[in-house]
Parts: sequence; C-alpha cells; structure tokens
Amino acid sequence: MPRRMPRLGNREGVMGLQYLQHARERMQERNISKAEVEACLKDYYTSYTDKNGNPIYVADVRGRRIKVVVQKENPQVVITTGD
Repeated sequence: MPRRMPRLGNREGVMGLQYLQHARERMQERNISKAEVEACLKDYYTSYTDKNGNPIYVADVRGRRIKVVVQKENPQVVITTGD
C-alpha cells in the first residue's frame, strides 16, 4: 500500500501547494501537470532527501515515474519536478 505524504493532503487531494518559478518551468519543460504532482505527493512509493535536506518524493503516475522536491521548511512549496 502506498504511503501518504504527511500534512499535505486529505482524501480529496493535496491542498494549498505553491510552485516556485523553477518548478513551473521544469513542469512545462517536462510536460508534468499539477495533477501529476499532486498524485505523486499523495501516493509516492519512496522518498529521500537531497543534500540540503529537502524531501524528494517518487511515484508512478499514469505509467510514468515522477519526482517532486518540496521545501523542508514548508512542504507545501514545490521546488522542482523531474521524471
């Protein structure tokens, strides 16, 4: 069973996410939608931290591996995304 990201969501989805400009640019560049970011944060299969301690969440979303990096101080702020 997939784990849930703490403090970001409820059954309806991830609420109140903010996207840094860098995240929005990478999402556009990589064709990643906000819905895919939310799905990743809701149903990730693994997580780890980057060298600065920011959480990175990884999920399979519609057959595609999506990575989402959020701020450690405020996990509702998306720093960047990847695939």
